[in-house]
Amino acid sequence: FTLDRMVMLFPAALVIALLGGLESILSAMVADNMKGSKHDSNKELVGQGIANMAAPLFGGIPATGAIARTATNIKNGAVSPVSGVVHGVVVLLVLLVFAPYASHVPLASMAPILMVVAWNMSERKEVANMLRLKNADSFILAATFALTVLFDLIIGVATGLLLAFVFFIRRMSEATRIHNQESHPVLAKREDPSVSMYAIEGPLFFGSIDSLESSLLEHVQKKPKTLILLMNKVNYMDTSAEAVLGNIMNRIKRHNGKLMIVGLQSQPKELLHKTGLFHKIGKQHFFDHHDEITG
Repeated sequence: FTLDRMVMLFPAALVIALLGGLESILSAMVADNMKGSKHDSNKELVGQGIANMAAPLFGGIPATGAIARTATNIKNGAVSPVSGVVHGVVVLLVLLVFAPYASHVPLASMAPILMVVAWNMSERKEVANMLRLKNADSFILAATFALTVLFDLIIGVATGLLLAFVFFIRRMSEATRIHNQESHPVLAKREDPSVSMYAIEGPLFFGSIDSLESSLLEHVQKKPKTLILLMNKVNYMDTSAEAVLGNIMNRIKRHNGKLMIVGLQSQPKELLHKTGLFHKIGKQHFFDHHDEITG
C-alpha cells in the first residue's frame, strides 16, 4: 500500500466508482418506474460507497445495484429495502451451503429467466414511441441499446452519456441568438451611426462562442464608437464567453470607443466581477435598462 500504487490505481478506481454509481441510479430509476415511487439518489450512492469501501477489506470486489435482480424483486412483490437484504442473505446461503448443488444448474436454463425479466421491464411502448420520433434522443437510445447488447452495459451507458452530452451542447449552442438592433428606439433617438446595438439571447458558453465572435468581432472591425449589448436574456456565461467579451472590449478601446452592457443577470455579473472584467469595462457602462443610457 504505497503512494505510487494509489496514484496508479486512482484513474481506474474513479471510473469504476462513476460507472457503479451510474448503474445503481439506473436500477433505482427502473424501480421507480415499476413501483411509481421516488428514490433518494444521495442515500443510494452513500450506501453503495460505504459498502464498496468495506468490501475490499474482506477480499470483495465493487458491487452496484443490479437492474435485473431489482426488477425481479419488484415483480415478485417486493415493497421495501428488506427484500434486498433477504436477497443478499439467500445468495450468501447458496454460496456457503448449496454451492455444490447450484453449480449443476445449467446456465441455459437461467438465460430465459433473465430474458423474461428484461422483457417485462423494457417499457416497450415508450421505446417504440421514442424511436418513431427519429430525432437525437431516438438515436441515442438505439446506439445505447445496440452497444449494450453487442458489448456490455458499461460501454453502452458510457457511450449514451457521451452522445447525450454532445447533442445537449449542440442544442444549447443553437439556442443562442444574436440580433442586430438597428431599428431599436434608443438608436433612433440618438441618430448616431457610430453607435451599434445587439441583443443576445440564450446561454453564452464554449459551445456558442463561435456565433458570438463571428457576429460581434466582425462588426468591431468597422470601428464603432459605441457598442451596446442587450444581455437581459443571457442567464448563463462561462469563462470562454467572458474571454470573448474581454477581447471585444479591448478592440473597441483601441479605437477610443466604449462597450455598454444592458440588463446583465446575476450569474454573468458575478462571473465578470470575479474575473475583473466588470471593472475593466467600467461600472458606469452597465445599465439595468436601455432607457438609462444617456451618452
